Amino acid sequence: MKTVDRVFAWILLLLGCIHCAATFVVHKTLTLDAVWFISGGLVMILGALLNLVRIARTEDRLVVRVSLLANLLQFAVFVVVVPWVLRNDIRQNPQVIAVGVAVAAELFFSLKLFLTK
Repeated sequence: MKTVDRVFAWILLLLGCIHCAATFVVHKTLTLDAVWFISGGLVMILGALLNLVRIARTEDRLVVRVSLLANLLQFAVFVVVVPWVLRNDIRQNPQVIAVGVAVAAELFFSLKLFLTK
């Protein structure tokens, strides 16, 4: 299970890096929309890094709790975004589903560790 947890954390990290890099493709100049766009990628990156720390330090209760909170907040944002994506064209935003699956998996692993310790 630890390997699957690590794989989802790395997927989230990779998608966050792609999201940040795509900022300069989607937005040609640094606008407020571009700042919000890159912020979304940074949130994914920081969440993924926090999950990687949680995986490495399972005995650290603070890391487990903060990781759980971060994953819960990211999942809440995903739940809000899904109806918007489904209302629009999902084929234009397949990355949202990939991020959602990764965040849901990380939430599951964080919650499992939180409840077992």
